[in-house]
Amino acid sequence: MTALAPKLVDRYILKQLIDYFLLGVVVFTLIAFFSDTLLKFIREVQKYGIPFGTLLTMVGLQLPKSVALVLPASAFLAVLMVFNQLNNQFEVIAFRMNGISLWRLMVPPILLGLFCSGLAYSINDFIVPWCNVKTMQMKEQAIRNGSLPANGTSFMHKTFDEDHNLQQMIYISHYQGRNLGDSTIIDLSKPNVMQIFQSRSGTWDNASGWNLKNVNAYVVTKDKDQSSAGHLEAFTLRGLMKDEDKVSKREEAERRRAQGIDTNSDQQNFADLWSAIQKREALGKDVKNNTYLRLWAKLTWPLSCLVIILSAVPLSLTPPRQGSNRGFVYAIIILFLFYMLFNSFQSLGRFYYFDFDGMLSQPAYLALVSWMPILIMAVIGIILIQRKSLTL
Repeated sequence: MTALAPKLVDRYILKQLIDYFLLGVVVFTLIAFFSDTLLKFIREVQKYGIPFGTLLTMVGLQLPKSVALVLPASAFLAVLMVFNQLNNQFEVIAFRMNGISLWRLMVPPILLGLFCSGLAYSINDFIVPWCNVKTMQMKEQAIRNGSLPANGTSFMHKTFDEDHNLQQMIYISHYQGRNLGDSTIIDLSKPNVMQIFQSRSGTWDNASGWNLKNVNAYVVTKDKDQSSAGHLEAFTLRGLMKDEDKVSKREEAERRRAQGIDTNSDQQNFADLWSAIQKREALGKDVKNNTYLRLWAKLTWPLSCLVIILSAVPLSLTPPRQGSNRGFVYAIIILFLFYMLFNSFQSLGRFYYFDFDGMLSQPAYLALVSWMPILIMAVIGIILIQRKSLTL
């Protein structure tokens, strides 16, 4: 074959890869978006009586997150389908008979993997944080200006701090308009203190807050002597679902952002989150395990687009004399293995810490845990390619 032949082969394979890849992105995004992301998001935001136009915009802002989530599976499927088709039509044998090695045939899949990794990183690191910020701003504005959902029978609202710890929970068993039935409000915003308010009736509006009647109030602390219980005929709570009554919290968040020590991974890119972690460590402030894991996930998840492709190619190729293509099934198993490894190591880093006799600091251990699935899948892929290149 001429020197240009491999380049023609690259274009021939790459064109098919792109077609299957785009198909996979569309199909997987629709499945992920409508079966999980969309339904969960709608259930959450509909609690607050958000107008339909605002809801539609907020839902649309969640689409990039779903796209980034399915890119590894889409790239894997594209490579698997194309090379399985080439194998069944004996085109791979023809390439090999003309001196093109399996490693040389890996060039188009690797190019696709690099492109997908770059695309996933760009979406995760720039577009998704911006969308999350906009979504949160729209949600807070809608809650400030809105009311309880129309035609609702019960209502629950939760607020969390920057580390996703529950701060406040409101549960209304039933209501009609702004008139409340049995209500329970739990406030955990004060350190080591739990405040519980249970009322038989009340009203709510944006101006006056939660006006409760016939209230049982409980204060629970670690010190039993400071815990208390009492009954109030009427009680007004402000600062729940009202941004203007949360000035101190907003000022605290603004102060952290000004100091560069805010670690909201959903709304920050890799560089900003890394800088915030370094500053918190320098100031001796605590950094949660989950923050480190989310930091490295901003790199490892995009890179997974490339490493799982390494396994797809050799497993999609079966010598014709074997008569069956069990490798196709094995490849699907490899895909699920990666997702299982990724989630398992994330859980391991979140709940367990092994310092290996003092050899690893906690940040180093969490970095190792985050990168381990990528390293395992890369090693598996290289071994499979090398073994397959000796049999074809």
